[in-house]
Amino acid sequence: MNVPLGISNMLLLLNVILTLWVSCAHAQDSQGKCGPPPPIDNGDITSFPASVFPPGSTVEYQCQSYYELQGNRHIVCQNGEWSEPPKCLDACVISEEIMKKHNIQLKWRRDKKLYSKTDDTVEFMCKRGYKQRTPNHTFRTTCQEGKLAYPTCG
Repeated sequence: MNVPLGISNMLLLLNVILTLWVSCAHAQDSQGKCGPPPPIDNGDITSFPASVFPPGSTVEYQCQSYYELQGNRHIVCQNGEWSEPPKCLDACVISEEIMKKHNIQLKWRRDKKLYSKTDDTVEFMCKRGYKQRTPNHTFRTTCQEGKLAYPTCG
């Protein structure tokens, strides 16, 4: 005969299930195993995916095109924890629209759009018929995590 569970019995059953789940998770950590490695923005894990990794396992990250990897591309499973994952720094996008707004063009290239990695240097010059409105040094600028200071001509 099926007897419906009362609220108190359901709470007791739920408590037992949660206790077992926490115990299993703790036992896994005590053996030093790690779960899946953490994802990173604008990057991918190149190593074979798994749900559990033994101690000493390493995985490798790579950034998507035009993103610059900062930190160690390999992380290690130690004592149930992954070491610090790297970051993928944003690229700078220099478009014709932005250059038109500042009356500038790329000094050494004829491209209408340019992707530049973090720490890359970019040089600009005024478009024909325009004069510098910002100091000379601003026409040679460096991409910093997706941000670029633009010179202005008028």
